[in-house]
Amino acid sequence: MAFQVAGASATGRSHLEKDAGCEDAWHVVRRAEGVVACVCDGAGSASRSAEGANALAVAVAESLANRLTELHTHDISKTLVDAIVQTRDELAQLGSLPEFHATLCGIAITADQSLVFHLGDGLILGVNPDDWSDYVVSEPENGEFAETTYFFTLPQWQSHLRVFSAPKRYRTWFLMSDGCASFAAKSAPWRPTSNFLEPVHDYLSGQANSEVRNQALLSTLQSPATDKITADDKTLVWVHEHGAF
Repeated sequence: MAFQVAGASATGRSHLEKDAGCEDAWHVVRRAEGVVACVCDGAGSASRSAEGANALAVAVAESLANRLTELHTHDISKTLVDAIVQTRDELAQLGSLPEFHATLCGIAITADQSLVFHLGDGLILGVNPDDWSDYVVSEPENGEFAETTYFFTLPQWQSHLRVFSAPKRYRTWFLMSDGCASFAAKSAPWRPTSNFLEPVHDYLSGQANSEVRNQALLSTLQSPATDKITADDKTLVWVHEHGAF
């Protein structure tokens, strides 16, 4: 079966009002064996967080994409950690690491395996497309104080990196930054929304052209309705195994 993907980042109202750019980043790599997708959210308090988010998303996705046949092995965790360490080392040559603060949400998926990895806030949802009441969630991990979380640039980042394998029946995945999660999913407990994620999925899965899917997702994230809910940047990536219904 083939995988369909879509992704988009919309600059939040708070950045648009300051004529500033989006600090979220996303990167998807497709291989014959499957897909790796990452969403990274740069910290608003860090001066170069957009660079950090982009560097992390690309490095992790590209590294794991080269090892998709090894998702069932212990070595895959080392590949993930090595990609993050290398990104930290490269950014440290450009400036102080706290300037590049960013979180990480990701999924690596093949016909047989799904590997979830998560650091900091943001939200990852895996759904059984045959039954939307059957889902798996990787919740945001917030910091000790309000409006704080954990970043890959912090000294103890590895103790906050969560990695787990998900059952094969979850063939539809949503990765989102916290700005998007504020309206795209329900919280307490976190779960999919029938009035947002399901219609998004239904539309995207019916579009054969990836550019059409990406543009539709961007238009949805840029809608005035979402800006009324959050002033933050909004990123959403969708991955679906085509034919899994």
